[in-house]
Amino acid sequence: MTALLKDDTELFKQFSDNESFRSWLTDMVFELTYRGSGSTKQAS
Repeated sequence: MTALLKDDTELFKQFSDNESFRSWLTDMVFELTYRGSGSTKQAS
């Protein structure tokens, strides 16, 4: 349990302190959420 909390804390610290990491993570989540879901749909 402590290891999981430590990992989440490090992720939050990187997200808060590191602008390039924040940008990368935001872009990655956007890609997976919005563009990734469209790739499974068939074109009409």
